[in-house]
Amino acid sequence: MTNRTKTKLTAAFIALSLCVTWFWCTRAVANGNRNNSLTLFVFVADSHIQNHYDKLMDVWKPRIGGNWIAGRLSDAFAHDGALTDAAYQNVFGLYNAGWLLLIFAALICLADNPMFVIPLVFAGMCYSLTPPDDVTIYPWDMPSVFFFTLSFLLWQRRDFGRMLGTIIVGTVFKETCAITALLYFFAPLDWKKKIWFFGSAFAVCLLLKLWITQAVMGHMQICTATFSKSGTDSGFSLVTLTQNLQDFFSPYGALFLGVNAGTFFVALLLPASTLAEKGIKTVLVVFLIGQSFAGAYRELREFMDVLPMSVLYLNRIVQIWRTSVAGPGRLRPPQS
Repeated sequence: MTNRTKTKLTAAFIALSLCVTWFWCTRAVANGNRNNSLTLFVFVADSHIQNHYDKLMDVWKPRIGGNWIAGRLSDAFAHDGALTDAAYQNVFGLYNAGWLLLIFAALICLADNPMFVIPLVFAGMCYSLTPPDDVTIYPWDMPSVFFFTLSFLLWQRRDFGRMLGTIIVGTVFKETCAITALLYFFAPLDWKKKIWFFGSAFAVCLLLKLWITQAVMGHMQICTATFSKSGTDSGFSLVTLTQNLQDFFSPYGALFLGVNAGTFFVALLLPASTLAEKGIKTVLVVFLIGQSFAGAYRELREFMDVLPMSVLYLNRIVQIWRTSVAGPGRLRPPQS
């Protein structure tokens, strides 16, 4: 058995144990809390038991992938047309732990140094449960992290075809995954291929979004997140940006600086000298800009999409730091 195989088996054992922990962590918040009861309401929205999908906010309705799976799981574990609280909590925990297992599997198979990456990714996941009395977890959160991460890993492996398919499938769960298409502009491709891959991702994701909105809302709509000055609509809002800025320069800002166990802001501050590093930094900045207008800094789970990417970026830089001084047995820094 090679050292590489031993490392992967060890990482797999650690990953399994952390997935068990994540099951119990998420199970504990399945019913929501005194500040927010949306977790339960959204998770069972597409089930035949509750069937209140039409009451979801418009910006959530097109995220049909996670909603559909959560609904079918709720139906499968129901008894005599009712889902007991204990059964629901178990389903909720298994759902989130299952997606985390897929994320870890992708990291073990496709990432360098999974022994470093996996524990730090899990630490960032746990930070999203802060503060414990105001935690929400939606059916699209963990799937979005998986597809965002898989797309990034395939880009690193220069498997651009499968990356395109991952972006398209990921958009069914959450449109944020489409941001990774920007990485095509930072791939070792000629400009014709860069534009073809990016254009294909843009066109297919757009058509897919139109088809989904027609199916779930009765009409085609490109932007389910509206842009307004009043902030009364869900989605893009100048009021959201103002509130986020106020939060950042308040005592809460210290909590936000630690988002994803601090890896997000560390990644933003890390140097970017190679084409690949500039691509990672671009995606992180675009993600932050979008989040500033469309999300709440207080919802730390929103930043989990870029958690594995940030950790992998940090791992890359640490390897370069370790090899900055020549010496026997040192790792070679990434070349691209």
